[in-house]
Amino acid sequence: MTRIKSYALLAAFLITGISTYAQTADEIIAKNTAAMGGEAKLKDLKTQYVEGNMEVQGQSVPIKKWVKQNEGMRLEFNVMGSNNVQVVTRSTGWSLMPVMMQTAPQDMDSATLKIMQAQLDLRGELYDYKNKGKRIALAGKEDVNGTPAYKLKVTGENGATGDVYIDANTFLIVKTVNNINIKGQSLELVLMMSDYKKTPEGYAYAATTTQTPGDVKINVSKVDVNTPVVDTLFAKPQ
Repeated sequence: MTRIKSYALLAAFLITGISTYAQTADEIIAKNTAAMGGEAKLKDLKTQYVEGNMEVQGQSVPIKKWVKQNEGMRLEFNVMGSNNVQVVTRSTGWSLMPVMMQTAPQDMDSATLKIMQAQLDLRGELYDYKNKGKRIALAGKEDVNGTPAYKLKVTGENGATGDVYIDANTFLIVKTVNNINIKGQSLELVLMMSDYKKTPEGYAYAATTTQTPGDVKINVSKVDVNTPVVDTLFAKPQ
């Protein structure tokens, strides 16, 4: 009987140890980095070209995007035969959007520019976050679409905070929540990522992203990495 009790106590101890083991934020981020392709691959990520479509208000809009790491991003989308362009760099942004009755390039307002500049970092906000002046803390575990996910609280260099949810099984990002300000109005921007795929080089990406508010869905059909991206793509037409 004593031996049986000993086995029972040992089993209880092991089970308790497993259930109470808490991963740190840095351990979770390290696993996310590995799931995205690994530190070496992310460090070597210099450019990205994306094709897909954007589903909004019952329409399917073709999109193309070029990004040069921490230098520039150009987004093109075609609506009813008109090509619309948004460009951001580290210092400026502009748009030429006939769909919004723009007939000449317009400078981007500072709030929109700040939001879109986050897309210049191809490696993601978690990668090398300390050297970017950010702080990240583990804020527990929550259910995201029926799957347990780690919730990370991200505090930027300017004090702004946001939440990143990482699937507890795949360690891929499945949800982000950020408060943004557009034209004086505060909005909670929620992105849901799913259907992850990998490029031939081994980089992971979310093939489907949905955004609220706006009920926008983006489907990615093609991703090329480290192909030439010329700086003239980011130049504002005169």
